[in-house]
Amino acid sequence: QKAASSLTLQQCPIISGPMSGIYSASKFALEGMSEALAKEAEHFGVKLTMVEPGGYWTDLYTSMSYSNPLDSYGTLRDELAKQYSEDSVDSDPSLAAEALMKLVASNNPPLRLILGSMVYDLAMDTLKARMATWEEWEAVSRASEKAIPAPERYGV
Repeated sequence: QKAASSLTLQQCPIISGPMSGIYSASKFALEGMSEALAKEAEHFGVKLTMVEPGGYWTDLYTSMSYSNPLDSYGTLRDELAKQYSEDSVDSDPSLAAEALMKLVASNNPPLRLILGSMVYDLAMDTLKARMATWEEWEAVSRASEKAIPAPERYGV
């Protein structure tokens, strides 16, 4: 048939935060794998979309606990607990389902689809900050490269 769609559901991999190192690493790895798979599958007419949802009403954060909590992280733990309970903007999961139906009906689905305003804004702010840093350090980046002939030991 040479045409199909594939969806992966994953958290937005460009957003990371304190006390989420291993979790964030897994998100970044899954994005890299999915992006490579999308390029490989494209040859067969398969379009892959990484769906990156924001918060939806589940009990994910209510059961969060820490094993062997260290006192030195107490303030940070308290701040994160507040963020996950009070400041979190969660939504009705049926809205995500509606978005997924629009996605699979599309003839030209995107490689990435962010679901939710809060995660969209966080992703955009993160990318803008990265781009500003790259632009600020552009001269240093470009000066660190100069084409030279391959050393003899490479047998070229």
